[in-house]
Amino acid sequence: MKKISFKILLIPIILVAGAGFALHLFNNGHVGAAGSQQQELDRLFGNMGILKIPHVTQSVEIQLKDAFGNWIRLSDYRGKVVFLNFWATWCAACVVEMPAMEKLHRRLKDRDFVMIAINMQESDAQVKAFFEKLKLSFTALLDSSGEVAASFAVNALPTTFVLDKEGRIVGTAIGPREWDSRASIALFDYLINVRPDSG
Repeated sequence: MKKISFKILLIPIILVAGAGFALHLFNNGHVGAAGSQQQELDRLFGNMGILKIPHVTQSVEIQLKDAFGNWIRLSDYRGKVVFLNFWATWCAACVVEMPAMEKLHRRLKDRDFVMIAINMQESDAQVKAFFEKLKLSFTALLDSSGEVAASFAVNALPTTFVLDKEGRIVGTAIGPREWDSRASIALFDYLINVRPDSG
């Protein structure tokens, strides 16, 4: 049975509130003990054109089947940085970025990193054929009803969320990115190496 944490329904509100909170801190000159770390994260996210979300979100949870019928939960990956991508086979921009995603996945898969691509409302056969054609090896989940995408307020594809090791959303990107670029690798290296509660 598909499960979506009620906390996810607060994501759109949290993202807006988080942006306002960050602006408040900036305007008041509040840096804090992890100020230099936050500045580095700001730089790394900025280099990738990713909107950085302050740590005001709670851990998010979803449970979906993968293309082979296995149930997967986000909480299974606590302790790992999660690359969470929403996509569809008909999305041209998704097709463009998938090979770069695969390169990033292969580079970091043996570390505290996991890549999950949530397909929107297509069959397992379509997803399997697409993955085989592009030789993709990361995890594909099926959002058959579109309910999970709606709960994340996804209204454009591709959309990517970056979750820290505690399962909190720390960044979001709408549209394709060069995920195998130096800037991307530097960002995920940093997130993988940062202490869980210090980012």
